[in-house]
Formats: sequence, structure tokens, C-alpha cells
Amino acid sequence: MRVEITEPSTKPESADAVPGTAPFFIRNPTVQKLIEGGSVIFDCQIGGSPKPHVYWRKAGIPLTTGYRYKVRYNKETGECQLEISMTFADDAGEYSIVARNQQGEVSASAQLLEEGMSPSQHH
Repeated sequence: MRVEITEPSTKPESADAVPGTAPFFIRNPTVQKLIEGGSVIFDCQIGGSPKPHVYWRKAGIPLTTGYRYKVRYNKETGECQLEISMTFADDAGEYSIVARNQQGEVSASAQLLEEGMSPSQHH
């Protein structure tokens, strides 16, 4: 990889001064099966510079760590997780993750399927 600098940078910490990259998925979340009373983990990996802000949603509603949800995001590795504990049938549906920084925004979604459903039956 060759980098050409055409004009001197005014900031010594030029790693942060260079234009960044919009968020992107290194690994997308995948379909999960719901087992009542169990727990489910959606996980994915995100890149981007500056490090993106990440949030999970279900049916457009942001999910935060609380009662049955645990949201984890390791900014160093880009690993993201949404853990849902004590699952029940109402948890089935589409979950999406949104990653955003100054350069842009990206999202991906995955289904949480009720037991006995195959991915093609949810329509």
C-alpha cells in the first residue's frame, strides 16, 4: 500500500485527521431460533473510522441494556452483541443493528424465529 501526501498535515495525530470510512459490516448478524425461557445472542462485527456508534432496534424501537436485554460493543474489535434472556414467543421478529459515524450509516437485520418455523415461513 502506497500513501502519497501532497500537502503537510496541520495535525500531528494525522491518523485521526485523515478522512474516515463509513461503517461497514465485517460479519452480519444471523437468524436465531427462539427457545422459550432460554436466551438468544445476535452477534456481528462492524468496522469504520471513526469508530461507529451502534444501537439495536426491534420494530423500529431502540433496545438498550436493561431488564432482559444486554447490549455489548467492543470498539477495539468491532464486535457487537445483543443478548435477550428469558425469551418468550413475543420476542420473535426482526432485530436490526445500526452503526453510524460522521461518514455515514449502515444497518443489517436478522430474524428471531419461533420454534418450529423455518426462515421461509415468516412472511
